[in-house]
Amino acid sequence: MLSRDQLSIPQVARTAPVAATQGVADPRQQDFQRALSVMLGQSMQAEVLSKLPDGSFMVRVADMAARMPLPNGAQPGTQVPLTLVAIHPRPTFQVQTQQGTPAFVEAAAADAQGAAAHAPLTYLEGKAAAAMTRTAALLASAQTLARVPGGAADGANASISTAGKALGDVIAAAQKAETQATAALGRTPLLPAASADAGRIAAALQDGLGKSGLFYESHVADWAQGARTLGDLAAEPQARGTPAPTDPATAQFINLQLNAHEQGRVAWQGQLWPGQDLHWEVERDERDARDGGGSRDGGEAAPTWQSSLRLRFGALGEIAARVVLSGDQLHIQLDAASREAGDAMQAARERLSDALAAAGTPLSTLAIKAAPSLPSAPPGEAADEQP
Repeated sequence: MLSRDQLSIPQVARTAPVAATQGVADPRQQDFQRALSVMLGQSMQAEVLSKLPDGSFMVRVADMAARMPLPNGAQPGTQVPLTLVAIHPRPTFQVQTQQGTPAFVEAAAADAQGAAAHAPLTYLEGKAAAAMTRTAALLASAQTLARVPGGAADGANASISTAGKALGDVIAAAQKAETQATAALGRTPLLPAASADAGRIAAALQDGLGKSGLFYESHVADWAQGARTLGDLAAEPQARGTPAPTDPATAQFINLQLNAHEQGRVAWQGQLWPGQDLHWEVERDERDARDGGGSRDGGEAAPTWQSSLRLRFGALGEIAARVVLSGDQLHIQLDAASREAGDAMQAARERLSDALAAAGTPLSTLAIKAAPSLPSAPPGEAADEQP
């Protein structure tokens, strides 16, 4: 029988479905990204070649075959204007919809037969597209600055501010890095040893994210107002060294900070304790609040918080978890890597529900499922959900 410790799972999480993706080391994808890297911020025409069975399209962009989702109305034989706004983790383009609003699409390298058709792609609209629009405008401005010699435009008296020049240098430096950073990195484990103490784990996670450096500038402002000590600031990476902003690693970290500000989403990667790797994401979504969701007693609506992590246990294997907190409603989804692990967690679900209720945060829903990449179980066996 599995012990209680083996079934203690931190109550913070958000998981993305496990799906087949084109590997980051795929030579075809690397060649595609390398060829586009010199075009970042530029506009181009994409020729729509065909529509694939999954609804995405085969297009020719920069003399290369690629697969991407396109807005409604796209037809083979037409051309679509695109602006390249990102290279990693996949090339991302800005495209106009029929309503004239911008959307953003990911692209994957493909051959003439659409060999990458199994790889999932992203199509962004709404809040995510609005954040990307601001980032794209910033990128376009930086690219324009880079093409203006000496800070003057075509001999006019216009000049570029010091901050504008510095921003352009930072963006250029971030693009030079061989690999793109997607999360703040923890250099040491958050806990000295494995623990089943949920309160201790939660405090370690909060401390690790708070001292990641992602919020350093706001913490300096707190210190100036007497809300923090110099010792607090000394624990963050910026206080341990001052590399040039144009250092690729530093530039990428600044980019992470900008993304966190624009998208309301942060990610941390490191070890929860020695030998226990952890990738953790936290996201604030104010969309539900604006739509009236998650309100308390008819008052101002609360934002929705989503948290996700993925861990591997000796007895349970890999477990992915997602926690959504919207106002007073708590929703948890746990994805197991095997039928046996799913059954073990099902057996302990009442213990989790009782513990959360005792802590003052009762569960609204709890779903326990087998990983999407595994064969589906008969209905009701490997997945269950309770209100």
